[in-house]
Amino acid sequence: MDTPYNLILKFINNECSVDEVQTLVAWRQASPSNEVTYQELLNTWRIIEPATKYVIIPSKQKVWDNIQSHLQDTEEEFEVSSYSRKNIYAVAFAAASIALILGVVFTFFFVYKSPTPVTYAQFETPKGDKSQMILPDGTKVWLNSGSQLTYGSDYNQKTRTVQLNGEAFFDVVKNPKYPFIVKNGDVNVKVLGTAFDVSAYFEDNCISVSLLRGVVSVESAIDHSRLALLSPNEKVMVNKANLLCKVTKCDALTESIWMNNKLRFEGTSADTLFKQLNRWYGVNFIIGKTPHNTRYWLTLKSESLTETLQLINKITPIGYVIKGEEVMVSYK
Repeated sequence: MDTPYNLILKFINNECSVDEVQTLVAWRQASPSNEVTYQELLNTWRIIEPATKYVIIPSKQKVWDNIQSHLQDTEEEFEVSSYSRKNIYAVAFAAASIALILGVVFTFFFVYKSPTPVTYAQFETPKGDKSQMILPDGTKVWLNSGSQLTYGSDYNQKTRTVQLNGEAFFDVVKNPKYPFIVKNGDVNVKVLGTAFDVSAYFEDNCISVSLLRGVVSVESAIDHSRLALLSPNEKVMVNKANLLCKVTKCDALTESIWMNNKLRFEGTSADTLFKQLNRWYGVNFIIGKTPHNTRYWLTLKSESLTETLQLINKITPIGYVIKGEEVMVSYK
């Protein structure tokens, strides 16, 4: 029988069923070499476990890059034998395999354990990409380009709170016991079960929330006072500096059109347009003086960066130079 790495990892994490424990014991007793392998894996795990935690990322290559980086750091503090190096990879691979079974890819980063055993998972979508995930309670989340979502290991046990930096669409499973809360700075978005879009990028001056169905309460995180109560197809813009807000009618499906790999501009200023294109294509725009009164109405689907710049040039003549991840734009 091959070494049951996944089973050993589950046993270390106290996640084995009675039958799985019996299977592991039988494997250990099958031969002296099996027991030696088990002890080597256990000792290796004890070296790396105190400084290991999982966070979700979009690239399996980053998983191994981070493991290799940690191995180099580990060797500076411990004498790691050749079998230990091999076993670290085996244990790490087992952890990654379990993650893949759950439909999630993990990478390693390092923290020290605190007295309270609440740990945090962070989902991150690079600029130019979008991703979809499912929270432990079944709530579906779509993350837009350049967005981060963080939640604790006590999610759906003591709370249903997430921290958002960026834009996300939430399809929330109803749970009257634990309201679903999206936190961003001094603003909380609170619901029981609904579908809504939140745009709350760190660099933006405002937070916007648009509601597709259900009811959403937008509140101050400071004193929990209500700032706005949204009905379907309503949108609120909250100023981060003073928490002043404005509620308007909207087409909620249009507000979350990015989920369908489309980007729509309706009377959008040049500054806002290029800020959104920055996230959409994952490049850095360097813009000259922009015309204040210029507004754009257009929808992007599968256009390349060059095709989009050519389209903008037809609306308002511009010059542009693309150098790697930098795009220099000047209005004529």
